[in-house]
Amino acid sequence: MRSTIATGMLVGILAGFATEAKAEVPFFNATCPGRIEVHADQGGPVLINGSQARLKRFSSDYYEASQGRTTISISVNRDGSPSISYTRRGAGNGVCRVTSAGGNTRPRPERPPQYDDTQQPDRVDARMMPRFCQGEASAAFGVRPNRITVNMAFRSGRYYWVQGNYDGGRGVTFFNCRFDLRGNFIDVR
Repeated sequence: MRSTIATGMLVGILAGFATEAKAEVPFFNATCPGRIEVHADQGGPVLINGSQARLKRFSSDYYEASQGRTTISISVNRDGSPSISYTRRGAGNGVCRVTSAGGNTRPRPERPPQYDDTQQPDRVDARMMPRFCQGEASAAFGVRPNRITVNMAFRSGRYYWVQGNYDGGRGVTFFNCRFDLRGNFIDVR
């Protein structure tokens, strides 16, 4: 009898962590490496490449939208703006670029900042450039992100650069990702 009650309580607690959600997802449009387009209306639904995704709420600040092999992670910053990343089973992961967002859609409780989330939503912070570059290179070269090595971003002239490499079977291939001074991704070559 005790094990049945304990099992029921555990299932109830776990169900509270990952529940179907719609009410608090902010409006945004985002572009991810590998030609993934994401759109969410205020309160849902979330569309991945035009198809409605299954949305799960883990907290008031974190959601995941899944459609096929692709999972989109949605984190809501203190100011209500979204931070978006993706994982594609067997093909890679990375940071998505938010192209438009509602922002300030709901008041957020004050808490100490864990990172600088005051930047414009469509710009990549210099600390995130290596991760973003890894995702772009994964999509451009068809290599899993865990096989790609990237260095820290550095400024040279009018650009930020991230250098990287991967072993393509015929030796090591080197590449560079280029960002403008405002943090906008330009290209990988």
